Amino acid sequence: MKTHQLHKWTISPEEARSIQKNLCAWVSTQERCQSPSLVARIEFSGSQGDQGSSQSTVTIKSFPSLGFLERKVGIKKSGFPRVPGLISFQKAPSAISALEKLSHTPDLIICDGRGITGPDSFGVASHVGILANLPTIGIRPPKARFNYSTLGEQRGDWLPLADETGNSGVLLRVLDGLDPLLVSPAHKITQEDAIRLLLQFFPSTIPAREYIEILYPESDHDIENAMQPQLKAAGNNNS
Repeated sequence: MKTHQLHKWTISPEEARSIQKNLCAWVSTQERCQSPSLVARIEFSGSQGDQGSSQSTVTIKSFPSLGFLERKVGIKKSGFPRVPGLISFQKAPSAISALEKLSHTPDLIICDGRGITGPDSFGVASHVGILANLPTIGIRPPKARFNYSTLGEQRGDWLPLADETGNSGVLLRVLDGLDPLLVSPAHKITQEDAIRLLLQFFPSTIPAREYIEILYPESDHDIENAMQPQLKAAGNNNS
């Protein structure tokens, strides 16, 4: 598939901030994504050091049947320093490399990382979504500061989050009793569609261990502890 080369990757943090500000202005979260037929799942791995490499695996599945179609890997060395708020400039190049190897063009991307949440309102999922020009959802584990004691225990329960900029995501319960995902629209999709499509992509039949591996890819996958979150929350679900 084709992506858009909107900027260089060998840049300074100052240049990256300027690029990010410009790209952020193009992010849309008002468009509907109702019936995708192909979904790409982007997962990151590899070193997170200043001079490390980033590796991305992109898997294409049919939707909603979730049949496997294709998988590609992208690896890129990153000379970009690890700067808070600019991590996408380390990670996104490998994701774009993997996407460009695909023979299928997805209708939707589900990407590890933030969408429009955070002080910069522009995470790696939004960066990838802009460069791919496709509807994109960002997913990541919840931060320890997030309060979700009042989040319902049943699949589909969710709590809204809003940062100081007013941008929001949700804490979404994907499997009964297990830790939620932080879900944020990243580009060309509404929050409503992001929640609905994510629950279809991760069905209730997904094994608990597989879900925990998705949620905490670098953990030891202790399911019993994961089923008893230590985080506390404020808010209520919107059912």
